[in-house]
Amino acid sequence: MKKFYTIPIKSYTSSFQSVLLYRSSLFCLLQAASRIDEFAPGTTYRNVISEDVSTTSAQKIKKVIFVSGKHWIAVEKARDERGLKDSVAIVRVEMLCPFPVVDLQAVLKKYPGAQEFVWSQEEPRNAGAWSFVRPRFENALGVRLKYAGRRELAWTATAIGEQHTKEAEEVINQTFA
Repeated sequence: MKKFYTIPIKSYTSSFQSVLLYRSSLFCLLQAASRIDEFAPGTTYRNVISEDVSTTSAQKIKKVIFVSGKHWIAVEKARDERGLKDSVAIVRVEMLCPFPVVDLQAVLKKYPGAQEFVWSQEEPRNAGAWSFVRPRFENALGVRLKYAGRRELAWTATAIGEQHTKEAEEVINQTFA
């Protein structure tokens, strides 16, 4: 059985509290942790998180992969294992609604040499954020996304571990195809 943790968060800008629900596996991952300076006065929640790259290395980026949720961890691991860190950037869209057009425009300007844009999700095509983000990327940002993820399904996940692992590998392979 998977363990989940809830984290109550007091919002200083509103009168209600937020609660985040996290899988316990994320607490063990160093890359899922925030640095202490990210909680300093004057900092804010980031709707879009892109990697810090120098101007020269940003010119080498040919593919930008957009993800949401914990899926970025698997995508980042696969990119690093394939030795594609210099040519593939990963952008995490942390808040989908309201759609962060201005933040995404700023990120896209960082990668002027990018020729391919991919939305990668572990959910089936009809269950994840794909149907929401695709028209917004095309209409508001002028970016045509390729889809990498499971095909349309009537269920969210298979109950067979081996099948799930195979499908997860296929999603990663589609992402880097």
